[in-house]
Order: sequence, then C-alpha cells, then structure tokens
Amino acid sequence: MKPAKPTASLPPTLPELSLPELEALMAELGQPRFRARQVNDWRNKGVCDPDRMRNLPAALRRALAERLVCEPLTLARRQVSRDGTRKYLFRLARGGMVESVLIPEASRATVCVSSQVGCVLDCPFCHTGTQNFETNLTAGEILAQVLAVKRDMAAEPLPTGMHGQLTHVVYMGMGEPLANERAVHASLERLLDANGLNISRRRITVSTSGLVPQIARLGARFPVNLAISLHAATDALRDRLVPVNRTWPLARLRQCLDDWPLGPQRHVTLEYVMLAGVNDREEDVAALARFVRPDRERVNLIQFNPWPGAPWRGSPREHMNAFAQALIDKGIRATVRRSRGDDIMAACGQLKAGASANAGEPATAEEEHRAHA
Repeated sequence: MKPAKPTASLPPTLPELSLPELEALMAELGQPRFRARQVNDWRNKGVCDPDRMRNLPAALRRALAERLVCEPLTLARRQVSRDGTRKYLFRLARGGMVESVLIPEASRATVCVSSQVGCVLDCPFCHTGTQNFETNLTAGEILAQVLAVKRDMAAEPLPTGMHGQLTHVVYMGMGEPLANERAVHASLERLLDANGLNISRRRITVSTSGLVPQIARLGARFPVNLAISLHAATDALRDRLVPVNRTWPLARLRQCLDDWPLGPQRHVTLEYVMLAGVNDREEDVAALARFVRPDRERVNLIQFNPWPGAPWRGSPREHMNAFAQALIDKGIRATVRRSRGDDIMAACGQLKAGASANAGEPATAEEEHRAHA
C-alpha cells in the first residue's frame, strides 16, 4: 500500500458547502439569507459557475467567484460507449486528472466517482493501481464529479428508454475511498443531506479493498451499501491479488463484515474479478463457500477487463457462468456482472487518467459548451 499524502489546505469549494454554511457566507457578504437558498438550488442542479446563476446580482456573483473555488474541476474529455456509458476525464483546478463514469440503465442512472488521483493500493490486476498515487481528492472534488455528470445529463439527455435522472452514486472509480476517509465522509454528508443532493443511503455504495478499521467507522456513521473487493477467499492468494490483506487478513475482514449494520433485505456485495487459472478453480469455489455468509452477502462475479500490457487473462464467460452456478448450488447468491463501457476503457478496473486517449488535449468547443450548459 502506497503511503497516502496529506491533502494540502485548500480554499472551500462551492460543491461541498452545506446550506447553513452558505447562509453564513451570505451574512458575511451582507446579502439576505434567501440568496443562500438560491445558490444552493443552482448548485444542486449541477450549476457551479456563478455567472450562470441568473437570478443573483452581479456583485454577489463576483463575490462568490472571489471567495470560493466554484468549479474545482473542468471537463477535459468525454467519451460515449456503444452501450451508452459515458466516461469523463476531469482536470482538477489544482492540478491532476481523474475519471468518472455514468452508467445508464432503464430503471436507474449511476455515477461512478473517483476518490483519489491514482491509488494508494497495489492490486496488480487493476489498471488504476499501475498509476502513481498523486493525491487524495477533497470532498468538493468528489461532489463536483456528481454535479458535472448531472449537468451533462441535462445538456444531453440519455436516449429514450434510459432513466433520465441521476439516481445512484458508487465510490468505485479511481482510488481506495476509505484511504481518503475524511473527504469521503464529508462528501457522503452532502449526498445524504436533505438540502443537498438528497440521495437515499440505499442508493449509495462505497467499495473498499478491506480496510477494517475504516469499514467499522463508515458503518457507524454512514450505513450505506458496502461492497468489498474480495477477489480471493484464501489469505495466500488474496495477499497476492489484494496486498492490503497482509495487514487485514480474511479473519479480521470476516469479523468486520459480521458487525456491519444491515437493514431489512439488504446485503453486502463481495466483488470478485475472475482471472483465468488464478482464482476461478474448484478450490476457489470451495474457499468462497467457507468464507461467505449467504444470509448477509452475495457474490458479484466480474469479468476481467483488459488494459494495455496486462499480464492477466479473464475467465471465459461460460466458465464464469459455471462458477456462479457452483456457488448457487452451495446456497450462495451469485451473479455475473455485465461489463459496461469496455470499448472506451470505462469498465471495472480500467480507469487510469494518465492513460486516457488525448488526456492532455483540451475539450472540444462542443464539450466545453455541454460542460457549462
């Protein structure tokens, strides 16, 4: 695990401010209290540029731009997959780049957000893990990804048959969310806030490789959906595939998952990328059956999505289906995830900002217009 660098002290960003904080700012600026609600409403729609908040006086728009980082990231590149998945490359105002993904479906639209530039972990099969870790994102930079995707959906609605509003948020992009605990907690506060984005905790998922103390603190404060990047159910193999297991082995993770607060009809998802000849054998089915608690957990089998230079091969689809059936026969709920956005390197395990096509080029005029529409 690469050491996490502390995030430098940065000025406040508009995406992270609560309504009471906006009200306090209006008081400092000599503005009436209702202006805070107006700014809050614009922000929650995805509009963070004060010049586009048309019902604000010009003096207040200037003051907001001077006092806050209103747009902590800007669109650098936008790609659309043949299946409708949208991948965004964002340039941070303070330097660095991150990627986010919009996954549209008929019944929901999910944004997958990043929590770090690069990743502090060294999982060898993950493309993001091969990128040097640069910095933790701030809460404002995490939230700005959600707001930018909302803005893009408004500017260019999804095709007919797809859900038109952003409904779900998953912390499954670049980085290990719980290695950036403070910012992730702060961003969750704003997502859940009735005066913020007001997203139900049942529609938010945090994915982690298994940082046991941080999982316990997350459950105590924000009992959202939990996903564990498991990928192996023996310590010997998981030490290799998920090196944080050397610090928090499966026995400690098992105890932590047993203590995770689950509501009625809820479960923890155990994510399992299938690597041919590595973790897809009969003994791996047996190991999973020993580890999983079927009353509390389900296994989500994930296709390995290749990336340039990857030394791994994914398990064939027929083998994945047979592996899933073997788990089902043992009383374990198991599904095979449908890969989305793999043609634009937007699928699970493929994100890596430095490897994005034309990463250093500015967005086109059409993309810039869409980003601010």
